[in-house]
Amino acid sequence: MKRPENSGRKVLVAARILLLVGVVNILSSVSKPFHRRVHFVETFFPKGWPNLASAGSILVGAMLVVISFGLARRNHAAFIITEFLLVVSALLEISKGLYFGLAFAGIILAVWLFTIREEFYARPVRSALVRAVIVLAQITSISLVIGLLLMFAPDKLFGGEVSILHMFETILRGLVGISGPARFISHREQDVFDFSMSGLGLLMVVLPLVALLQPGPPKPRLTADDEAGLSNLLNEFGERDSLSYFALREDKSVLWSPTRKAAIAYRVVGGCILSSGDPIGNPDAWPQVMRAFMELALKNGWTPSAVGCSEEAGEIWVRETGMIALEIGDEAIVHVNEYDLENPRYRNVRQSVRRAIKQGYTTSVFMSSELDDETRTLLTLDSKKWRGEATERGFMMGLGRIAEENEKDLLIVTTSKDEELRGLLQFVPWGEKGLSLDLMRRSPLADAGVNELLIDATINYAKNTQIEKVSLNFAAFRSVFERGAQLGAGPIIRSWRSILLFMSRWLQMESLFRFNSKFRPEWVPRYIMFRKTSELPKIGLATMRAEAFIGARKIDSKKTTSLG
Repeated sequence: MKRPENSGRKVLVAARILLLVGVVNILSSVSKPFHRRVHFVETFFPKGWPNLASAGSILVGAMLVVISFGLARRNHAAFIITEFLLVVSALLEISKGLYFGLAFAGIILAVWLFTIREEFYARPVRSALVRAVIVLAQITSISLVIGLLLMFAPDKLFGGEVSILHMFETILRGLVGISGPARFISHREQDVFDFSMSGLGLLMVVLPLVALLQPGPPKPRLTADDEAGLSNLLNEFGERDSLSYFALREDKSVLWSPTRKAAIAYRVVGGCILSSGDPIGNPDAWPQVMRAFMELALKNGWTPSAVGCSEEAGEIWVRETGMIALEIGDEAIVHVNEYDLENPRYRNVRQSVRRAIKQGYTTSVFMSSELDDETRTLLTLDSKKWRGEATERGFMMGLGRIAEENEKDLLIVTTSKDEELRGLLQFVPWGEKGLSLDLMRRSPLADAGVNELLIDATINYAKNTQIEKVSLNFAAFRSVFERGAQLGAGPIIRSWRSILLFMSRWLQMESLFRFNSKFRPEWVPRYIMFRKTSELPKIGLATMRAEAFIGARKIDSKKTTSLG
């Protein structure tokens, strides 16, 4: 699906013009020149019609503002609704105050949009209509309740008897800006009721429209064929990226290159399609699957982004898709042959490890294939108990399950005290000679130094099994923390570091950096890829949702397919 280079510019210009038309509609309906025209217009239309047309114009203007964002995403439903609303807007502009210029501009825009109608090909998912109906039912119920509360709030409601049917009729009319049969005695209370109902009526139109036009995420689907194909690619190319194995996470989908020599694992969150890590497979086929990824995003109106990719993949993303790269942090990689607990450089780790051993902690290392069912159940239950009510996090560097029976290459490292489990680590394979940290959990009763003890045991195990490197946690914005604390750091980097330190109270960015630094790792930069800077806030929010820093997520830990 080859698109002209300037097609995106046309769509963006159309969306911005539509946004402007919507704003002008609203402003023209509340401006003083409009009120001065009412008397003159009423010589052609029935008395009171211009005010009613003005209310309709405000409503249509608000809808045009909302739809402009869907139009920018090439949403086909947004295009159809826009064409209808532009004609309605033109008629209202004429009937409310003889605004022929605004009416003509709306018709011209409608004609132009029709000429580029093929650009609006992003079809909304079927569930969008159901979602819009549910939102409409919810806001309608809320509006009725608020309307009744406002009507019963005054001590003295009306001058005469008003039935409950008249009350509901007044509320429903108020939602569309028309006076009902029931009138308040107090003008102040009447104004409060009218403005409240008009605002709720506006929300009754805008919110369902937003729900209808919001790109719906597909249900994550990892089929048996996908898993078998990914496993084959991991066996051949798994050593290229420490995050490759996390493509088998159950809340991801897979996009294949035409030759099936490369694949991208992705998830759709908040209208963004997020890939994690590098593409999997032969680098020669990466350009094909990257272009397919961008086409998939365009077809569905999603905002594309690659999160946590390496420098090698980032360069290909830039070359093949024109995306922009931004460094978001560093991955800590410990080279096993360089690690020596007796070396003075590891003094902090050595002190923590020896203190834990003196307190009676012991460690055990297992391959998941060596565990029996009872031990698997114990590990899962203890891990969930230690986590408590906290949300299960992970997208880029998390598998979302523990010691699955059909995943025989997972490495489990545990520590116990007084024959009671106090902590565990889970590593996924990184090719044949590497490990990548997936899970780090410890009991609330565990003493300080337990995590250092577990990692030390992992590295010692690696030395005896020809494993050459171990990937630890990802340290977000590591360079900012490091450079911002140095003597002579400039005001910008210091300010940025202060902001990150404040955010670290909830996201633990600085503490992860400090912890990883103890092991003297090689810091390997990771990047986020995006099309334009204006999309970064949306992508950042979607990424935090995917990682479960915002909101909650529940993953079914029961795998139904085999990894072969």
